[in-house]
Amino acid sequence: MKKLTDYEIKPIFPELSVSDPQISPDGDRILFTYTETNLKKNKRDSHIWLLPLEKGRPSQFTHSKGNDTNPRWSPNGRSILFLSDREGEEKAEDEKKEKKKTKSQLWVIPADGGEARCLTSVESGVKNPIWSSDGKKILFASEVFKGEGEPDGDVKIITRIKYRFDGRGYLHGRWIHLFSVPSKGGKVKQLTDGEFDVDAADWSPDGKKIAFISNMDEYPDISHFENIYVITSEGGKPEMLWEGEKAGVGHIGNLAWSPDGKYIVFAGRVIEDTSNIGYKNKDLWLLPVEGGEARNLTADLDRTASVWGAHAKWSPDSKYIYFNIPDRGAIHLCRVSLDGKVENIVEGRMQVGGFSLEKAGSTIAFTSTDFTSLFEVWIYRDGETKQVTEMNKDLLKTLDPMEPEEYWFTSSAGNKLQGWILKPRDFREGENYPMILSIHGGPASAYGYSLTSPDFTLLANHGYSVAFMNPTGSIGFGEEFAAGVSGHWGERDYEDIMEAVDYVLETYDFIDYERLGVMGGSYGGYMTNWIVGHTDRFKAAVAFNSMANLYSGTGTSDIDYMDHSVTAGKNPWEDVQFFMDKSPISYVENVVTPLLLIHSEQDYRCPMDNAEQMFTALKKLRKQVEFVRFQGSHGFGRIGKPKDRIQRLQHVLRWFDRYLK
Repeated sequence: MKKLTDYEIKPIFPELSVSDPQISPDGDRILFTYTETNLKKNKRDSHIWLLPLEKGRPSQFTHSKGNDTNPRWSPNGRSILFLSDREGEEKAEDEKKEKKKTKSQLWVIPADGGEARCLTSVESGVKNPIWSSDGKKILFASEVFKGEGEPDGDVKIITRIKYRFDGRGYLHGRWIHLFSVPSKGGKVKQLTDGEFDVDAADWSPDGKKIAFISNMDEYPDISHFENIYVITSEGGKPEMLWEGEKAGVGHIGNLAWSPDGKYIVFAGRVIEDTSNIGYKNKDLWLLPVEGGEARNLTADLDRTASVWGAHAKWSPDSKYIYFNIPDRGAIHLCRVSLDGKVENIVEGRMQVGGFSLEKAGSTIAFTSTDFTSLFEVWIYRDGETKQVTEMNKDLLKTLDPMEPEEYWFTSSAGNKLQGWILKPRDFREGENYPMILSIHGGPASAYGYSLTSPDFTLLANHGYSVAFMNPTGSIGFGEEFAAGVSGHWGERDYEDIMEAVDYVLETYDFIDYERLGVMGGSYGGYMTNWIVGHTDRFKAAVAFNSMANLYSGTGTSDIDYMDHSVTAGKNPWEDVQFFMDKSPISYVENVVTPLLLIHSEQDYRCPMDNAEQMFTALKKLRKQVEFVRFQGSHGFGRIGKPKDRIQRLQHVLRWFDRYLK
């Protein structure tokens, strides 16, 4: 029998190796963040790189031992701000002990190089820094502790539902507020205060005001609506500019003030029924600053606006807003005019990530990936696109990713469904191969034209074919399609997935129907648990960070108490039977498929107790089940420590090899 370490996993790479492209105001240079895997130190290293477009060769711009991210040009292009945890470089007295992670602080460096200056020493760290239009101040967000006891003490006094959040940790007594600091250095000034969180924020073009999003209700954690407020650049009492609940628009974010000062654009959902909103598209809304109703610019688009964390951006002349959308496995870069006309700017069988515009608006820097290429920097100019970096060239030679074959079929519900099949690396005609079905998370997500995970290539390298598809509930196919599973998990989505398996087996004769495996994470883990409780056609299954009990999850997950896509607005005490009928834990007696449960300790999205309950139940029933626990948050398989990510994949191969080979 193979040992775990016999499974070679390489290369392991960051989800976003090249990210956050920032073109200079004059359009001559591009800053971006490049992240590499450091196996020796079991971490990721991020640094800022600079690409002069005329020379065409990028060079490393920051060189600290910490992580440097979030570069932003000053309005005149002479200085660059960035975030860095480099102050944590000093050696620990005992190098075997793990040091407390240093929070990122705000730094500024001359654009032509030189010594970087640290502008802050904020205990909770700095997030989302923004230059004022004159370059004299920098706005940023940071957490403020206003609770009882010690912020990091052993005793936690909880007074709100949202007391912890996946990836951030415990939030009890902590609120996000706005601060500013002079760009030449000086005293940090807190601009907002109170028991409320500040979400997105932006300067007015004249630098005299700041707009931000917040919910200042008494019970903000159980409200779907936020408001837009304005304060002066010196802070003070917020003035409400727009009220979300009155307008019937919630879940807002992605706020940006137009360069001419007349409008604020933001993303938000039309909320007609608060009991069922998880599937709704996020539209772009145009709000007149001097008064009037916000207008939906993308109402006819039927796609959700802005994904991959790429915030909408104004054209310099204030005539267009640029944003990206998911569309049938792709992510396009679009723009919308103030009268609501949407144009695709960059499109194709790829996924666009972050982007930025230079001062004249004629050149756009963006990142893009597809099935055989990791994220790289591209530019769009005069109607043409051009790749301008090859940071992952050597990595791709080692990885040697393969292009999967795309297929479409019509489900029994009459929907056209998209999927792909990846053949094994050493595929030979006439031979049969085991197949792994992979289910994406969400469900408001989608598989598509990207190379952000090594999982599929790894499985193909070890002799597996891999099938993946976008069932009902996926995004990029319209709001009605996404709504198909709201309050109905395990119904139409399950049927779509099973019909996809039928289609693949009928279409591709190289797949051995007696050697099928299934895997998925988050919602995909829920579906994996659901599948093994409802069919015996799979011979092995792996559920990552999964849901098993929706009743208990309502009280333990950081979002499920408000995620009505699962429960259609019901509370567990109102309809116990509904929650248990929708919980995979209720069907454990039917399970015959060997199940591997992989979970992480600091997962607050789908907490550890889901895997614990599933494991305990199956063990009591003497079923084939194993349970592997890792450190990390919900997405540890993508963003966790490199050695943990490697070991996770080794366990996946070990499990499937045991039952499918």
